[in-house]
Amino acid sequence: MLSGALLTLPVHLFIKILGIVVFTFGFFGSHSIASGWVSHRAKKDKAQASSLYLFAYYFGSSIGGTTGGFFWATWGWNGVIAFISAFIVTAFLLAGTLMLINQKVHNMKSHPYEYKRGKENEHLRY
Repeated sequence: MLSGALLTLPVHLFIKILGIVVFTFGFFGSHSIASGWVSHRAKKDKAQASSLYLFAYYFGSSIGGTTGGFFWATWGWNGVIAFISAFIVTAFLLAGTLMLINQKVHNMKSHPYEYKRGKENEHLRY
């Protein structure tokens, strides 16, 4: 998705169109994956989790679209791409953080005794 956004920066029309296509596929692909991930991760109340995701999605789109207009008015297309790129980098950082948290929780469930003996959980010792 980031590469698609960056491909819209050159002047040549064919490259801009290619960038829009790559960005669009990346955007809808990531939205579909995130929507499915929310349903998969919710242990109960899946409908509420899905509706909360869609609320955040549309709320973020409204705020992001409005803010993108300010970037357009101030810095033009390069400002819009910088704004979008910041969103994408933030999404990657959040996804990486969630992945690390998920791995730690999985490891704690797989080896609970080792985590009880660790320094960070010294208060759990008997």
